[in-house]
This record gives sequence, structure tokens and C-alpha cells, in this order.
Amino acid sequence: MNVKCCTVLSLLLFILFIYTGCYMQNEPIRIGVNNWPPCEVWYIAEAQGFFGDVEVELERYSAWRDNMSNFYRGKTDISHATYFNALYYTKKGVSAKIVITADTVLGSDGLVVDRAIEMPEGLIGKKIAVEINTDEHFLLNKALEAYGLMEGDVILIPATSKQAMELFVNGEVDACFTYNPYLNQAADWGNGTVVWTTEDAPGYMEDVLVVSQEMLNERCKEVQVVIEAWFKALEYIKANPDTSYALMAKNERMSPEVFGPFFSSFHFYSPEENMNIFRSEGFLHRLNEIGNFLEEHHSNNVEIDMSKVYTDKIISGIVE
Repeated sequence: MNVKCCTVLSLLLFILFIYTGCYMQNEPIRIGVNNWPPCEVWYIAEAQGFFGDVEVELERYSAWRDNMSNFYRGKTDISHATYFNALYYTKKGVSAKIVITADTVLGSDGLVVDRAIEMPEGLIGKKIAVEINTDEHFLLNKALEAYGLMEGDVILIPATSKQAMELFVNGEVDACFTYNPYLNQAADWGNGTVVWTTEDAPGYMEDVLVVSQEMLNERCKEVQVVIEAWFKALEYIKANPDTSYALMAKNERMSPEVFGPFFSSFHFYSPEENMNIFRSEGFLHRLNEIGNFLEEHHSNNVEIDMSKVYTDKIISGIVE
């Protein structure tokens, strides 16, 4: 091959490299969403152009579990999770980080017991329906702990959160741990009473945004723009509730009159609150509690440094 051919070939390879690199950088950032009021915030950000020049693609799933599993399979780049689920997958070796604690709704998860049971002694040896190795299972342990009991003091009946409610209503179990609307339905339809909710242990059932490590490594500035858009959308919703609720309610197949109060029941954390969370001792303490639970229940495959489960880099860039 002569010098001229080598030069042409080198030029073509260089152009191909530049083109491929630009193409990769222009790939949309994919955010997984599903039917859950906080997920609708992204549609406000999209409608108001808060993403700016960053191309974003919202991928909607019919089930939250599908949303999470597709994120950890690399099919999306950002997703909603909880502390528990972020740790659950991270401990299985998946590389992703919590970048903000997005929101919480206290009292939406809880323990319902038959009214005839005298707490706490009456619960010993009784059947409790709960979805195993989930937030509900962990929170049930927190509830039992509050009553001076342990998991071994009761009989766990594996069930989905909806099935847990149904088993209780049908009288097949003595108690169930679930979330709303199943929580209130269990109490109302099954002659039960709610004896413990997440209001009794705030700071554990938190919604977070998780970002793949690859995305953080390669497109950190764009991720920051996306997270800033989240906060801008929250401010827009606060200033324009009627317009915002109409758009968000449509996706949830709810009327704005029903959606509005539901959405308002959430507390959405500000950038400053997020900085305080990351810097608090309680944050790492809660992560370690959840990590210990996962280890005790054989739900993890690898050891992990809890300080590496999250990063304050994105929120620091927003606050500063």
C-alpha cells in the first residue's frame, strides 16, 4: 500500500471515529417511568423544554418491576427506585448510583392485623402475608422490632402486596404488610386495624433516582441537566398546579380532582434537602440496616462499600 492510500485510509478512519463518537454522544438519555405520580414529573419537564439541548427519551412500563429490571439490564439510563431496591441490585454486582432522594409519602406502607389480636403478644405465632425480599419485608421487620418482636416470632406467608391484602380479607392470614390502596382496603374489608405505618419509621421508604455508572462516567454534565430539569419541573408544578395536574393525571388515567390530592401527599425533596440527606449520619445508617437485612436473608452476592452506593456529585453541582 503506497503513502497516498495510507493517508486516505487514515483520513477515512479518523472521520469514522469522529462520526461514531458524535453519534454515541447524541444518543438519548433513557429514563424509565411507570404509573406512579412522581414519574409524571418528567412529562412536565419534557413539555416545558427543561431538558434543553439534552435529548431525553421517556420509556414507560406498565409495571414498576419491569421498569427496574430493564434499568439494571442496561435498557435505560435513569430510573426510579427505593433505597432497598437500589441496594438489592447493587449488591448483586450491578453498577449504578443513587444521585438524589426524590420523594416520600409517609404512612402509605403498613401492618394490618385482625382487630381481635392484642398487640404485641397476640401476634406471636400468627400468620403474616408479605412480599418476601422487598421493601415490605424489610419494613415488616421494622414494625416487629417496634413491638419488641422478631421475624422468627411470626409465620411469614409469601404473597404479592395485592395478594397479601386478599389473604387477609379472606381470613387466611392474621395480618398483612402492604401498601395503599391495599393497606386501607385490608383494614376496611377485613375487619382489621392498621397498627404501624412508615410514619413510625420515617426515612426508610424513600423514592430515589438511580443512574447507571456508565452514564455518570461518560455524560455527567448531561445527567446534571436532566436532574436539574426534575427540580425545575417541580417548581413549575407548584406554580401551575391546575395545568400540571391535567397533564399528569391523563397518564395515570385519573381525573385531575383525584390526582391532585394524591400528588400533594408526596413530599418532594429540594436540592438543599438532598445535600443534607447525603451528609447526615442517618442516611448511611439506614443504608447499612437495609444492607444487613439483605445479607441476613441471602439476597446479595457481593460485599459492597455503602459509601459507594450513592454520589453527591450531581446534587452538589446543582446547589453550587
